[in-house]
Amino acid sequence: MTDDTTPGLIGDRYETVRPIGRGGMGIVWLARDTVLGRQVAVKQIGDFPGESEGETRRAMREARAAAALNHPNVVAVYDVTEHEGTPWLVMEYVAGPTLASAIRERGPMTPRGAADLGAQLAGALAAAHRAGIVHRDVKPANVLIGGGRPKLGDFGIARSGPDDQLTQTGLVTGTPSYMAPEVAVGDDHGEAADVWALGATIYFAVEGKDAYPSQGNALATLRTIAADPPRRPERAGQLEPVLADMLSRDASRRGSMTQALRRLESIAAGGSGGAPASATHRMPAASAPAPAQHHPRQHPQGSPRRGRGWLWAILVAGLVALLVAGIAFAMSGGPGSDGSSGGATSDRTSASRTSADGTSANRTTTTSPTSSASSTAASSTSDGLITEAEGRTFIEDYFSTVTSDRDAAWEMLAPERQTNRSGYDRFWSGIDSVTTSDLSVDEASGEVAVTLTYQPEGRGESVEDHTYKLTRIDGQIRMTK
Repeated sequence: MTDDTTPGLIGDRYETVRPIGRGGMGIVWLARDTVLGRQVAVKQIGDFPGESEGETRRAMREARAAAALNHPNVVAVYDVTEHEGTPWLVMEYVAGPTLASAIRERGPMTPRGAADLGAQLAGALAAAHRAGIVHRDVKPANVLIGGGRPKLGDFGIARSGPDDQLTQTGLVTGTPSYMAPEVAVGDDHGEAADVWALGATIYFAVEGKDAYPSQGNALATLRTIAADPPRRPERAGQLEPVLADMLSRDASRRGSMTQALRRLESIAAGGSGGAPASATHRMPAASAPAPAQHHPRQHPQGSPRRGRGWLWAILVAGLVALLVAGIAFAMSGGPGSDGSSGGATSDRTSASRTSADGTSANRTTTTSPTSSASSTAASSTSDGLITEAEGRTFIEDYFSTVTSDRDAAWEMLAPERQTNRSGYDRFWSGIDSVTTSDLSVDEASGEVAVTLTYQPEGRGESVEDHTYKLTRIDGQIRMTK
């Protein structure tokens, strides 16, 4: 089932509603679990044209292995079922945009916001690697933003080995810009390739564009990845050395996913990101050598000189790098010290609501692109303000989630709000949808005012004005009042 024909009732249990995504391996459908009464996402995972029976069986095994992976930043796999002899994967439905679409609509994240996003995804991938699972298709389109946290999808669906990206007919089935250099030349996709792909995803989040722009066709892009370094980032700040290592063509330089996780956590918390894997950690220009820059952080390395002069040049460069790193570290405590634009490191705010409608609040949209402040959930500060972008994104994400996934919305409430789950469920079970408008954020007080338009089941819409209060708890934005 790879066309737009509605497959109906899948596995005698999952009733399809509408298509919600499309990829190289078919359509993802929103469906209703008729047994548990919840929304799920379903996707065909085998029996494609040109695929052997052995490959389909392998897809089934990998999907079942992915179902055993339990991590808050992974789209949960609920079931593997059959429909007319074809295997289908049943997954958690995440009501929210992909990282790819969010960045396109809202713009890039700040370095610390992107680092926090990357750290959460690295935690998920590190857990997968410990379980012996390699994702093989990490990219912005596979990162879903909803329920206050980023979630990585499509575990267990990508294939292993050289046929992952290139079919027998020469058709590239993956996203070329997110294939590691070793995969681009036909080698197996191992854990190091996941590190590379995550680095490319973080690059996209902070820069708003791919590390390797499309060359017009997939094979040309793959040749560029295999032969050339990525283009130097312009907005990455303290993320740049980490990205340079993660996007290195030398797989050993990338380090493990756990090492990438620790460095990203450090930057998200305002640190320096730890020692780079190589002294030559700055990204070279992707094309012809750029003219020398005068600022030490932007100066590309020149050609090495022979003899003692070359050794002295290394020593001097090392001392300059240490000095610049020390200054950067000393200044990193304040917002924007990494060269990012304004206020993404704020921390405590609130929004008080004026009615007992059961509306609950949200954990920081740490993955919201323009509100990189919301993405700085790992920030070590505890007394900053929540920015307007954070508050706006939080409220919008919360109300886009609460009518489709009450469990996820409930988790976004502060503990003091989680006192009447039955009343919360009763209220929201009678609401088909809710939209937000006229939203304003008072950064000084932390109050968020918003007009809500409810669409109750079987009744006319209702419009109400509310004020909510948001507070950052353990680095996460929650609704407290």
